[in-house]
Amino acid sequence: MQLKDNNWKLVPTPLNNKVLAATDNLIAIDETGTPTLKGINNNTPTSKIWFGITGIIIDKTKINGIAKDVMVLKEKYWKNGIYNEQRVVFHSRNIRKREGAFNPKLINYNEFRNDLNKMLPSLPIQIVATLINKKEHVQKYLYPYPVYSLSLEFLIERVSYRLNRLGENAILLLESRGQREDYALLKQINSILENGSPYVSSDNFKCIKGIYFAKKRTSNRLKSYWPLEISDLISYRIYHAQTQNKGLENFNLIEKAFIDYPNYQNKGLKFFP
Repeated sequence: MQLKDNNWKLVPTPLNNKVLAATDNLIAIDETGTPTLKGINNNTPTSKIWFGITGIIIDKTKINGIAKDVMVLKEKYWKNGIYNEQRVVFHSRNIRKREGAFNPKLINYNEFRNDLNKMLPSLPIQIVATLINKKEHVQKYLYPYPVYSLSLEFLIERVSYRLNRLGENAILLLESRGQREDYALLKQINSILENGSPYVSSDNFKCIKGIYFAKKRTSNRLKSYWPLEISDLISYRIYHAQTQNKGLENFNLIEKAFIDYPNYQNKGLKFFP
């Protein structure tokens, strides 16, 4: 089914059920690290030289099942999945810091982490991710390309290869950061879709049928956009393992979900330069 409403090209547009019903796949995108190239030099610590973007590809027919799995886990540890009068959100940083809803005084933290590690590899999703070494990027190119746009370009190329091979389409879902930031990001992605990349023509990107934005929680704070939560959790695991060589056991749990696994290097996972 084709999406007829092109308003998403003009303004940051919220996701709705009508849009979701008209596509084959939802791709939830999250980033890790900062895209700035200012101050990047030989003295920049390893923890600050990487920037990564991860896309979680979700078959529309699998969405309800995944939503149920996520809620079962939330409701196991918080009544109705609610803490402090709002929906619990699986945010990687809060979980690692054991903050808020994830305070060990409130829940059995270790049991929760074990359950989370069981759920993630069981989800019927696929992963595509890009990691850019900003220090090598700055050193290699006289006029280094903005890494956020470059990461998106790599991700959209690889997603499109898969979608076109299967004869499917998709919409992109990104976390809303604010009107100014959302407009800037929308402009970047539209440019990629309309102009193509140095190696892939815009015709190959016609399988991307829309760009949508959402906060992790709804405005009443009683529901959440769990695809963004999953992309957040997985994005950090990839970043942590592949750039810091830490948390490899957590990365191994989700590794099989990369597109073209086991030969996913430069396909499901792209390093640059």
